[in-house]
Amino acid sequence: MLNRFGVHIKVNDFEKSYNFYKSFGLKPVFTYGRSEWLEKVSKDFPELAHANEKYEGITFELGNSLLEIANGHIAVKPEVFKEDITSPKISAMIDVDSIQEVVYICKKNNYKISVEPKEYYWGTREVVVKDPDGFVLVFREFLKK
Repeated sequence: MLNRFGVHIKVNDFEKSYNFYKSFGLKPVFTYGRSEWLEKVSKDFPELAHANEKYEGITFELGNSLLEIANGHIAVKPEVFKEDITSPKISAMIDVDSIQEVVYICKKNNYKISVEPKEYYWGTREVVVKDPDGFVLVFREFLKK
Protein backbone atom coordinates (compact mmCIF):
# COMPACT_ATOMS: atom_id res chain seq x y z
CA MET A 1 0.00 0.00 0.00
CA LEU A 2 2.64 2.59 1.00
CA ASN A 3 5.35 3.17 -1.60
CA ARG A 4 7.54 6.10 -0.64
CA PHE A 5 8.09 8.62 2.14
CA GLY A 6 9.01 12.25 1.76
CA VAL A 7 9.53 15.37 3.82
CA HIS A 8 8.62 18.87 2.62
CA ILE A 9 10.55 21.62 4.39
CA LYS A 10 9.19 25.13 4.08
CA VAL A 11 12.27 27.36 3.98
CA ASN A 12 12.81 31.05 4.63
CA ASP A 13 15.94 31.57 2.48
CA PHE A 14 15.65 29.21 -0.47
CA GLU A 15 19.11 29.89 -1.94
CA LYS A 16 20.83 29.30 1.40
CA SER A 17 18.87 26.08 1.99
CA TYR A 18 19.51 24.82 -1.55
CA ASN A 19 23.26 25.33 -1.14
CA PHE A 20 23.16 23.63 2.28
CA TYR A 21 21.45 20.46 1.05
CA LYS A 22 23.39 20.38 -2.21
CA SER A 23 26.70 20.47 -0.29
CA PHE A 24 25.87 17.08 1.24
CA GLY A 25 25.55 15.55 -2.23
CA LEU A 26 21.79 15.06 -2.29
CA LYS A 27 20.56 14.11 -5.75
CA PRO A 28 17.90 16.47 -7.19
CA VAL A 29 15.12 14.80 -9.16
CA PHE A 30 12.71 17.68 -9.82
CA THR A 31 12.58 21.45 -9.46
CA TYR A 32 10.13 24.26 -10.00
CA GLY A 33 10.24 28.02 -9.94
CA ARG A 34 10.63 31.26 -11.82
CA SER A 35 12.77 31.39 -14.96
CA GLU A 36 15.82 32.85 -13.15
CA TRP A 37 15.91 29.88 -10.76
CA LEU A 38 15.34 27.32 -13.50
CA GLU A 39 18.20 28.79 -15.56
CA LYS A 40 20.54 28.70 -12.56
CA VAL A 41 19.77 25.13 -11.50
CA SER A 42 19.98 23.87 -15.09
CA LYS A 43 23.66 24.89 -15.13
CA ASP A 44 24.33 22.47 -12.25
CA PHE A 45 21.85 19.80 -13.39
CA PRO A 46 21.01 20.17 -17.11
CA GLU A 47 18.83 17.03 -17.30
CA LEU A 48 16.69 17.91 -14.25
CA ALA A 49 12.92 17.81 -14.82
CA HIS A 50 11.31 21.14 -14.04
CA ALA A 51 8.14 23.22 -14.09
CA ASN A 52 7.41 26.95 -14.05
CA GLU A 53 5.94 28.21 -10.80
CA LYS A 54 5.58 31.46 -8.79
CA TYR A 55 7.96 30.21 -6.07
CA GLU A 56 11.05 28.01 -5.94
CA GLY A 57 11.35 24.41 -4.87
CA ILE A 58 13.52 21.38 -5.43
CA THR A 59 13.05 17.71 -4.61
CA PHE A 60 16.03 15.55 -3.66
CA GLU A 61 16.06 11.77 -3.65
CA LEU A 62 17.71 9.93 -0.75
CA GLY A 63 17.55 6.21 -1.37
CA ASN A 64 13.83 5.52 -1.65
CA SER A 65 12.83 8.71 0.18
CA LEU A 66 12.32 12.30 -0.90
CA LEU A 67 13.27 15.60 0.70
CA GLU A 68 11.75 18.72 -0.80
CA ILE A 69 12.53 22.31 0.07
CA ALA A 70 10.48 25.26 -1.13
CA ASN A 71 9.85 28.91 -0.40
CA GLY A 72 6.18 28.73 -1.38
CA HIS A 73 3.32 26.35 -2.03
CA ILE A 74 -0.14 26.80 -3.48
CA ALA A 75 -1.78 25.11 -0.48
CA VAL A 76 0.27 26.78 2.29
CA LYS A 77 -0.09 30.32 3.63
CA PRO A 78 2.98 32.45 2.72
CA GLU A 79 3.68 33.44 6.34
CA VAL A 80 4.40 29.79 7.23
CA PHE A 81 7.63 29.99 5.22
CA LYS A 82 8.90 32.86 7.37
CA GLU A 83 8.33 31.09 10.70
CA ASP A 84 11.34 29.96 12.70
CA ILE A 85 11.70 26.34 13.71
CA THR A 86 12.15 26.56 17.47
CA SER A 87 11.76 22.94 18.52
CA PRO A 88 13.73 19.78 17.72
CA LYS A 89 10.53 17.77 18.17
CA ILE A 90 10.71 16.59 14.56
CA SER A 91 14.00 15.61 12.96
CA ALA A 92 15.19 13.65 9.97
CA MET A 93 17.61 10.74 10.12
CA ILE A 94 19.95 10.38 7.17
CA ASP A 95 22.09 7.25 6.90
CA VAL A 96 25.59 7.88 5.57
CA ASP A 97 28.71 5.88 4.84
CA SER A 98 30.94 8.19 6.88
CA ILE A 99 30.24 10.65 9.69
CA GLN A 100 33.74 12.04 9.11
CA GLU A 101 32.65 13.16 5.64
CA VAL A 102 29.62 14.94 7.12
CA VAL A 103 31.87 16.69 9.67
CA TYR A 104 34.27 17.69 6.87
CA ILE A 105 31.42 19.23 4.83
CA CYS A 106 30.18 21.12 7.90
CA LYS A 107 33.60 22.53 8.70
CA LYS A 108 34.32 23.40 5.06
CA ASN A 109 31.04 25.34 4.80
CA ASN A 110 30.97 26.76 8.34
CA TYR A 111 27.82 24.83 9.28
CA LYS A 112 27.36 24.58 13.02
CA ILE A 113 27.36 21.06 14.44
CA SER A 114 24.68 20.90 17.15
CA VAL A 115 25.83 17.59 18.65
CA GLU A 116 29.37 16.39 17.99
CA PRO A 117 29.88 12.85 16.63
CA LYS A 118 29.09 10.24 19.23
CA GLU A 119 28.98 6.44 19.20
CA TYR A 120 25.92 4.75 20.64
CA TYR A 121 25.60 1.27 22.11
CA TRP A 122 22.98 0.33 19.50
CA GLY A 123 25.68 0.40 16.84
CA THR A 124 25.66 3.85 15.27
CA ARG A 125 27.88 6.90 15.19
CA GLU A 126 25.77 10.05 14.88
CA VAL A 127 26.21 13.76 14.41
CA VAL A 128 23.45 16.38 14.59
CA VAL A 129 23.31 19.41 12.31
CA LYS A 130 20.57 22.01 11.83
CA ASP A 131 19.72 23.34 8.39
CA PRO A 132 19.53 27.13 7.82
CA ASP A 133 15.96 27.21 9.16
CA GLY A 134 16.76 25.14 12.25
CA PHE A 135 15.41 21.79 11.01
CA VAL A 136 17.32 19.03 12.81
CA LEU A 137 19.22 16.47 10.74
CA VAL A 138 20.67 13.40 12.45
CA PHE A 139 23.32 11.82 10.25
CA ARG A 140 23.90 8.15 11.17
CA GLU A 141 26.73 5.82 10.30
CA PHE A 142 26.19 2.15 11.14
CA LEU A 143 29.29 0.74 12.78
CA LYS A 144 30.77 -2.48 11.51
CA LYS A 145 30.74 -5.31 14.04
